[in-house]
Amino acid sequence: MSQIITVHSYRGGTGKSSTAANLALLLASGGHRVALVDTDIQTPALDLMFGDTVPSARRSLADYLVGHCEIEDAAYPCRADVGHDGVFLVPARSGAAGINEIMGRGYDVGLLREGFDRLIDLLALDVLLLDTHAGFNNETVTAMASSDALVIVTRADRLDLAGAAETMALAGRLGCVRVSVALSMVPDGVVDDRMRAEVESAYATEITAVLPYAPEMASLAGERLFSPAYPHHPLVTGYRRIISAVSNGTTAIRRG
Repeated sequence: MSQIITVHSYRGGTGKSSTAANLALLLASGGHRVALVDTDIQTPALDLMFGDTVPSARRSLADYLVGHCEIEDAAYPCRADVGHDGVFLVPARSGAAGINEIMGRGYDVGLLREGFDRLIDLLALDVLLLDTHAGFNNETVTAMASSDALVIVTRADRLDLAGAAETMALAGRLGCVRVSVALSMVPDGVVDDRMRAEVESAYATEITAVLPYAPEMASLAGERLFSPAYPHHPLVTGYRRIISAVSNGTTAIRRG
């Protein structure tokens, strides 16, 4: 069976997109076919993160949503220098025209789920990863509703935790049974029992992974993704814990 995993944060700047990108690479390292869809049409990031490892995007999710192409036309295979074969990227948009047209005309939100299912079938995917816009909009809600598992990336500050109840209430209404909470950008030694209890109380679930603040991330200057550059770093260990928690054994996932 294939699986859809959505990565979400209530606010921006949590490392959500970086987490989604590295989860895709680590899943591919286990031999799985993975597509990563950037559903954040307003503020896309994944095409920049993958950089030269993806051919220049001529089509995008936005183009699909306004009827300019099929969804598979916007899926670009990442070249092997990302570290693994079997990774595809669907960028959110290929330029300003896409978002202008969507804002002017709108689109049928049902096309998103149809596109997700079509990607799974045509690319023979094991995992479809969806990176969302921070907060809630049509694309984010549809992604969450389509998911088998939801990864919430949050920091342990009051602004991020303020949205926890709203996030969990929405996840419950949408039927997200498998939810993973990753505490992000954590300095060494600051996660004590009080902080852990506060976060777990806010999200009504245990913390799946603590993702440490990594100065090495800045040193890469966006030119490489983190997990291939630092495969044994504690941050990558955290990413692997997320995969283990949300996949219910993703290493055993095979197409049905």
